[in-house]
Amino acid sequence: MNFVEALDVRMEEIASACTQCGKCFQACPMTVPAGIKDAEPTMVLSGIVDILRGNGGNAAAEEWASACSSSGYCIEACEYGVNPRTMVRLAHFAMTRRRDGDAAKNNAMRSFRAMAKAVRVVSRLQLEADVLDELQPPPGRERSEGRPDIAIYTGCNVHKTPHILMLCLDVICAMGLTYEVVGGPSACCGVFQFLSGDAETSGRAGLSTLMQIEAIGAGEKVSWCPSCQTQFDDVIIPNHKRMTGDDDFALTPFFLFLERHIDKLKELFVLPVRKRVALNERPGYPAVIRAVKRILQEIPGVEFVELDVQRAGLMSNYLTVAPKFKDELREREFRAAASAGVTTLATVFHACHRELCHFERDVEFEIVNVMELIGESMGVKADDLYKRLKMMEQVEAMMEDCGDLIRRHGLDPNEAREVLLADQLAASPLQGRFVER
Repeated sequence: MNFVEALDVRMEEIASACTQCGKCFQACPMTVPAGIKDAEPTMVLSGIVDILRGNGGNAAAEEWASACSSSGYCIEACEYGVNPRTMVRLAHFAMTRRRDGDAAKNNAMRSFRAMAKAVRVVSRLQLEADVLDELQPPPGRERSEGRPDIAIYTGCNVHKTPHILMLCLDVICAMGLTYEVVGGPSACCGVFQFLSGDAETSGRAGLSTLMQIEAIGAGEKVSWCPSCQTQFDDVIIPNHKRMTGDDDFALTPFFLFLERHIDKLKELFVLPVRKRVALNERPGYPAVIRAVKRILQEIPGVEFVELDVQRAGLMSNYLTVAPKFKDELREREFRAAASAGVTTLATVFHACHRELCHFERDVEFEIVNVMELIGESMGVKADDLYKRLKMMEQVEAMMEDCGDLIRRHGLDPNEAREVLLADQLAASPLQGRFVER
């Protein structure tokens, strides 16, 4: 059985297991922004099941599948052992494959190449080649002798915010553990191809990366990116098991790995971090958020503040399907943080950090990644070069600042300008300034 056949069998199994009760639809935060809140839940689920079986479903089901932001509230709502998030993701795949047909492969290629170009350019506008090679080892590079403690799979887009990844690796080293990195576009999880409806290429990419991670032989396999984590959990690992019978492969999200080693980590928290901190939460992996909160509460000096605001999306960029809703959630969170008098709003994931960090100029609190707080207590620092660039606002100022790196990396200035412009516009301007105390 090949990957495409395994995926088709799995979609039929899920379609047969779904009772179409509609409870997952009722739990979804995206039905209001998608304009389908008043749709009959059982009718929507009937359409989702029909789409999984290769048919057209109905308009509300198509709208729901297109609007999914992988928030995950649906998982707890299901009483019948189905993972509705996986089901809706597979329905979106089936819908896209059916609609685009032979064009799916070309669409997937364009999507992947655009991502790879952005990662290549943005990372090179921040770091020298030798540092980049450490964070994203070139394919075929000779491995050190012995098996490392950790194989850390980074995914691709975290390399746009390399200070986050540098801090992750510094923390692993400080804990006395060895690691080997797998990541970047040469080690793709296949999500871009999957979202474009190209199962064959998605499977080839994801399974190749799985083998790269497995070949390291590390004691623990750890992942950073939640998008990659869902792609492996929902698509790659289940199909690999069906194709090979091997069910030994699993990835642990990075913050769950840190929580597992919390006693060792606590010993490294030697410097107080006197900050009043709120968290930019994402509900997709609740265990990850719980782990982050536990880690923050172990840092001496941190005063943690819960914000009573709506949460949605696996990461901030997953809400791009509903831009007005996305902007409203962000501005509600900023208002709540200002009202709570926080000094710090901490992002968890890299995409959230990219889309929020430059708003630091509009608010009275700092916007940093959680890894920066962890590093601060350990006496470890990595400069947030992405935020520094983005807060310049004008692309030409960024180009001038990065001029030496553009020349040393041999980048095309026009390509660099194009990528910078796209990244600069990742989030809409705030509607107001949230500085009240």
